[in-house]
Amino acid sequence: MSSEVSAVSRSGTGSVLLGSGGGTDGRGIVAQVAVGHYRRVTTVVWRTSAREGGAVDADDVVVSDDGRRLRPVKSLLRALDVLDALGAADGPLTLNELVTHTGLSRTAAYNIAATYELRGLVRRDTQNRYGLGWGLLELGEQVRARSELGDAARPVVEDLAEVTGETVLLGVLDQDSVIYIEKAESRRSVRMVEAPGRRLPLHETATGLVLLAYASAPFRDRYLLGLDADGAQRADRLGEVTSTIRRSGHAVSVQDLDPDLTSASAPVSGPGDKVVAALTIAGPASRLTRDRIEEFVPRLIAAADEIASLLGS
Repeated sequence: MSSEVSAVSRSGTGSVLLGSGGGTDGRGIVAQVAVGHYRRVTTVVWRTSAREGGAVDADDVVVSDDGRRLRPVKSLLRALDVLDALGAADGPLTLNELVTHTGLSRTAAYNIAATYELRGLVRRDTQNRYGLGWGLLELGEQVRARSELGDAARPVVEDLAEVTGETVLLGVLDQDSVIYIEKAESRRSVRMVEAPGRRLPLHETATGLVLLAYASAPFRDRYLLGLDADGAQRADRLGEVTSTIRRSGHAVSVQDLDPDLTSASAPVSGPGDKVVAALTIAGPASRLTRDRIEEFVPRLIAAADEIASLLGS
């Protein structure tokens, strides 16, 4: 994947190179914290001496973005690891494979999977392999059905896709990822494969970069410092990218984050002018050239503003 992304303003184009990153922030240990099937960069305050690694134990206190001190339930985190493993797998898993993916004992993995099976969250096939259950789809649909953001944005997303002829996506910030909650397909034969419910790291998509740019400064700091290798260099470069996005009011990526993809994304504000989502036009780079995507930017911004108005911004 290329490591360049552009933030484009109406008066010109600015480009900043990205690298890769990781590190600590001086206030504590920056770790990857498992919360359900999410992974989150946050500050972990140990009750005892600092230990290596990012695993959260029962005695660990997690400081959330809004300052709350949370004490995760270790047994629940381990149980959720089973859903993580099943969600990440290409197909159903045997019990032995589930043990390998989660690190749980055979007995614990079986009991957790069986409990989920009783609640419809896991399915077991005729070969005694486990997969995600239909109950999760039901829960996911309830999330979408009760979303004021989705209700307000859906017709705007569909109209923008109709006008541009390209795929339009609406993404929100969830933990340290972007998750897409609405999508309107392009009418063209070559289409995007992203779908509602898809989750991606913030720094790998234009949608995610916009959400990162407008997130709180403490959240951005923790996210940038939590990246993998060459931390200082990548954090600095991503910091420049997000600053440029805030100045321009949107982001454009032409084969920067994906060699086959062009996209543009703009923030959507909610009550109190807080950014609650990012609206994105995306399509194959072979069709969606830089000139063409820049032509769509005013429509994109107008559509994002329309959703914000519907939300009471």
